Amino acid sequence: MPITHSLPRILGAACLALGLASAALAQTPVALPQLALKRGVNALGYDPLWSDPSKARFQPRHMQAIRDGGFDHVRLNLHAFEHMDAQGQLSAAWLKTLDEMTAAALNAGLQVILDQHNFNDCAKEIDACRVRLKAFWRQIAPRYKDAPDAVLFEILNEPNGAADAIWNDMLAENLAIIRESNPKRRVVVGPKFWNSLDQLDSLKLPEGDRNLVVTFHYYTPMEFTHQGASWTPQFQKLSGVTWGTAQELDKLRQDFDRVKAWSQRTGRPILLGEFGALETAGMAQRVAWTAAVGRAAEARGFSWSYWQFDSDFVAWDMKADGWVKPILNALVPVPGAPAPVARSSDPALDHLINAAKVSAWSVYGEGQSTSQVPCEASGKACLRVDLQGKRANPWDNGVIAPITADIRKGDKLQVLVWMRLDTDDAKAKVNVPVSLQLNAAPYTALLSGAATLTNKLEPVVLNGTAQENYAAGTVMMSAHVGQVGQPIWVSAPFVLRNYTPGK
Repeated sequence: MPITHSLPRILGAACLALGLASAALAQTPVALPQLALKRGVNALGYDPLWSDPSKARFQPRHMQAIRDGGFDHVRLNLHAFEHMDAQGQLSAAWLKTLDEMTAAALNAGLQVILDQHNFNDCAKEIDACRVRLKAFWRQIAPRYKDAPDAVLFEILNEPNGAADAIWNDMLAENLAIIRESNPKRRVVVGPKFWNSLDQLDSLKLPEGDRNLVVTFHYYTPMEFTHQGASWTPQFQKLSGVTWGTAQELDKLRQDFDRVKAWSQRTGRPILLGEFGALETAGMAQRVAWTAAVGRAAEARGFSWSYWQFDSDFVAWDMKADGWVKPILNALVPVPGAPAPVARSSDPALDHLINAAKVSAWSVYGEGQSTSQVPCEASGKACLRVDLQGKRANPWDNGVIAPITADIRKGDKLQVLVWMRLDTDDAKAKVNVPVSLQLNAAPYTALLSGAATLTNKLEPVVLNGTAQENYAAGTVMMSAHVGQVGQPIWVSAPFVLRNYTPGK
């Protein structure tokens, strides 16, 4: 099929005395919820109160606000390592603050997860982390051994990096420390690689310990939830990324179904310990994503803790001293209110049969590397493919993206991608074969054409009709770039089925 420019309209984050601790925690909580966790919020991880209480943003009264907002627990994010001396002893001032905040939560009727949150330290300096993590639990576990059952321990947030290879050993040694003084207390544990749901099967848990709550974190897709995040180089320049296509909703359902299946198979309760979208995603889109994730978790019996109360991804506006109502309502819906829906005004999105995101691309062949760069295409991001020399054949290097839905005989198909050469040479020009084709031999093309790449980012469009039925996952979009010999940019791919512009 010839490539044309009749473009369809597409889409234009010293120890405090134990007596004091016991006295604070022994007060009877008010209307304590049932011990099964339900809805919660992360708090206090980045508040200055830990170093200087006079500068605290979060106040004890906020615990009652959290309870009144419809939540039953709070996950306290504890960066404790920086409050330890050279011998690993926690400071009296830091422990006093922890006691006070834990007591405030309990007295408000909240359950409390004491979450050891020094994950970055553990990812970088595993030997020092291992010593300090054990020192932490040797102090915290006996300190809270007489606390109500509403206090939970979480061994370590998001193990990753250097911790991944030995995470099960670290989990076991710290759980053993906790069980010496707290044989029945609920302990939250999660898999390696940032508490990834993909790593649940890698967890090794003691079969006889049924007081464990297994956690995972969810920020998928990162291009949406972390667009503009200053701490993520690959996403900090992204903006305008949307969410809510049928394929993206299917991805959410499929991911959570996998977690539910694991939970049923192992008999372990699930806590979605973190989820949230950064403010740069835009309020309407944040609300729709947050509501969809929260309801998906609840429908499968998972408890959840939103990230976070204050700082960023916020649910509470400290300046206004009140809830960010759209986010609160997405988390704790008003009875009878319709569920928010993420939708662009562009109806073309309803016809997508692939994942329209830069991360959908895979790149193969020797002598190439990739990075994500900001661009003016839909989604505001492109994949830069650094091709370091021409190959014998065009297909020796390629960018490919899967088609995730069935294609039926007679379907009208439209393919769209923006491409350019990464050069300032206005005279540069290269022809690249582009196709919609089978992803296994004989690699038959459904649609094919040749795109002319220049130093300008321009759309490449294929149009045609399917001549046969093709099952989901058997077709891919491809661009064969083995003979380009220089870096190129490729936008997110869009493949539409039976879309008529203007309708």
